[in-house]
Amino acid sequence: MNTRVGHDPRLVAAIILVTMAMGMLDAISLLHLKIFAGYMTATILLMAVHIATSETVVLSGFEAIGLYLLGAVTGGRLTRRDRTTRYAVGDILLRVGLLVGLTALVWAANPPGRTYITLGLLAFAMGMQTSATRHAKVADMSLPAATMLLHGLAHNSSIAGGSNPGTSRRLAAVGSLFVGAVIGTLVSSHSVSVAIAVAGITILSAGTLLYLREHGLLIRLDRLTIH
Repeated sequence: MNTRVGHDPRLVAAIILVTMAMGMLDAISLLHLKIFAGYMTATILLMAVHIATSETVVLSGFEAIGLYLLGAVTGGRLTRRDRTTRYAVGDILLRVGLLVGLTALVWAANPPGRTYITLGLLAFAMGMQTSATRHAKVADMSLPAATMLLHGLAHNSSIAGGSNPGTSRRLAAVGSLFVGAVIGTLVSSHSVSVAIAVAGITILSAGTLLYLREHGLLIRLDRLTIH
């Protein structure tokens, strides 16, 4: 398959799927856990607001940050094993998908401290997931968040004197994040465990994609993700 140096279309597709899952999980965690499990910038801001307003979500914020950092350490060690980038990322995403699936079972089982257990597992998983997306080294997509994607669209646009590189993948990622958040909101309004499970399946699909053999459809995927 004719692929640009440093550009792997399957990695781009996998990160777009991961971005959708992140939209789901952040919507679920905000609505039902009252803090973000993966979006640490927003978690820090929410903690500051809650401290200033004397609300009680601060402990959850510290838990989310601590477990996210632990997940990032774990993911960092996994990315430094002697493997190709595609398989290293795929391996982490498969682990993350299984961990998110386990989290869905925990929520459904409703043990004591369910909210804190769920938040801890999701934050740990999201720390690992971010290690995977950073290791993929796809421009503007090292963190599944809209800020850099939107900035890249404007900064590299023809209006700004650029040549619009990567427009399709940026738009796809922003759209995936939005759609994921909508799905997470709607599904979790009926069943939180099912919503978490859907996110886990999405991440597992992203990891599985990176292990598939070469296929003619990937040529079309390459054309879509380059532009």
